[in-house]
Amino acid sequence: MNKIQQYLLDHQDEMIALTKQLVNIDSPSYHLAGIQQIMRILESRMNALGMTTYQLESGKPGTVLVGQLAGKESGAPVILSGHIDTVFPVGTAQQRPFKIAGDKMTGPGIFDMKPGIVIGLYAIQALKHFDLIERPLKVIIVSDEEKLHLASNAAQLIAQEAQGGAYGLNLEGTTATNTVGTSNRGGMIIDLTVHGRAAHSGSEPEKGRDAVVELAHKIIQLTALTNLQEGIHVNCGRITGGISENIIPDQATTSLGIRFRTLTQRDQLLQQIRQIAHQHVIPETTTDITIRTQIDSLEATATVQQLFANLDRAAKELGISPLIAANDRGSSDAGVLYAQGVPCIDGLGVVGGAAHTDQEFASVHSLVKRAALIATLICTKDA
Repeated sequence: MNKIQQYLLDHQDEMIALTKQLVNIDSPSYHLAGIQQIMRILESRMNALGMTTYQLESGKPGTVLVGQLAGKESGAPVILSGHIDTVFPVGTAQQRPFKIAGDKMTGPGIFDMKPGIVIGLYAIQALKHFDLIERPLKVIIVSDEEKLHLASNAAQLIAQEAQGGAYGLNLEGTTATNTVGTSNRGGMIIDLTVHGRAAHSGSEPEKGRDAVVELAHKIIQLTALTNLQEGIHVNCGRITGGISENIIPDQATTSLGIRFRTLTQRDQLLQQIRQIAHQHVIPETTTDITIRTQIDSLEATATVQQLFANLDRAAKELGISPLIAANDRGSSDAGVLYAQGVPCIDGLGVVGGAAHTDQEFASVHSLVKRAALIATLICTKDA
């Protein structure tokens, strides 16, 4: 066991205590009171580490907390990123608070992803204790990742703060100690609204232009864009239209949930969706497109693979090599970092599973193992 591992093991109880404190505060993406409470705790912790901190208003609702720590050398910072929001409603923390039994921790957000923030901060604390912070560090924590930053500008703020970063470490959870993410899918939520013309369906149907029928034609074309083998999925998950059975509907909307593997696929999908929107079966109808939110994909490019190789060498020092590079089918803010030219590894947080369910769990021992892995990578000269 090296000195970093031993230091973190000596502070494992503190890591558990901070995890418990965070998990026992409800923080769904829309719950500003809980979000602010957690951000105050984390900002205080960052300040205690000597970090300069500031918060950026991200919109409705929430904030982006940024902490910066100078290194012995100038240059591009290492970026650690994560989110504090969960998918669980207010009251969940009281109904099933943090519990620990042996190596198993449970509670809302215990895997996705409150302990990840704890892991990142204690990795920095260990490096600071041993005076091993050679390059600048930056921590970016957001409060609405679970909503794909819907109705906020958090993704733009992450992108702004990430520019010029050396590399990124996203603190989402993972399912095994030796597994991290080198790629994941991006996502978009897009609304298509067809505008037609209302008319009485009994006495003057010929004067109407049916928006629902026009949208139906488009939905068939939109869902045909799905190619699961290539990682593309277009889901017309919500449909609304019309106000009465005897009125030709003058408006109809579908909300699309879209997933893709690469930025090239994203661009092609947007072009195809616009083409479908602007081609009409029913004359004199029009269609509007609104991209409500978007998170880009993380791709296993050469720079990401090199970062993974450096991480694997760090893992070897700790006895947890070889690492496995996983392809996550979900989305995360790692894609936002990657889109800014910052190579990134995802899934560096706690080890566990059953995210977004009442069976969510995480490993106590992974707190130390993952913090040690991050710290060892950061203090590696060629990383």
